[in-house]
Amino acid sequence: MTGRLYVDFCGEERVLEPGEQLSVGRAADLHIDDNPYLHRVLARFGSTDGHWWVHNCGAAIPLNLFDRGSPSSAVVAPGATAALTMAEFGLAFVAGRTRYELDGALEQVPDPPEAGAPDGAERTLDWGVVELNADQRLLLVDLASERLRRPSQRDTDLPAKAACARRLGWSLSKYNRKLDHLCAKLDRAGVTGLCGEAGSQAADRRRRLVDHAVEVGLVTADDLALLHLGPAQR
Repeated sequence: MTGRLYVDFCGEERVLEPGEQLSVGRAADLHIDDNPYLHRVLARFGSTDGHWWVHNCGAAIPLNLFDRGSPSSAVVAPGATAALTMAEFGLAFVAGRTRYELDGALEQVPDPPEAGAPDGAERTLDWGVVELNADQRLLLVDLASERLRRPSQRDTDLPAKAACARRLGWSLSKYNRKLDHLCAKLDRAGVTGLCGEAGSQAADRRRRLVDHAVEVGLVTADDLALLHLGPAQR
């Protein structure tokens, strides 16, 4: 028998009984924000056949679902559904310049379900999502490789620029130039903290770049295969 599902956002807790649903967004059962870059209905929690799930109802924003008790995590793409099989979990997403995070918990932890996906989608404004050329994607994948392998570990140390340049077969000046161009492209798309910042923000721009790239799905774990290809195959 399915137990209750608890969902909390900034101290506003909702308790769902089996069979109930909860929508999340800027015009939903659980109101997140009036942010125009946030979907009206971004996510929906519900239960089917004894299992709780979360469905990404949007068209542009990926959901990052992660286990509070282990490194396990998953990216729930727009239109996709993920089963909730962990006792305590987080659900993070980025809309515009703002990152949001929900907390959730299951009263009873079930065995993983086989499948199940409800329908529904809403469109919203795209933000911070740009087309990457081959070198930009390769640079991002290399820089974010440890984060892509362990998505729930946001404090992963980033490799030094010189080490990245050596792995990619680039000179350090070429690496810095391509990094600058990529940061400028994202800055024009509205992502802050990548260009023209002083002090610690300038020093942390690569971490900001990795956080944004992973959270909006610019690069995914599937892209890690690029690191094992030769230059002619990329």
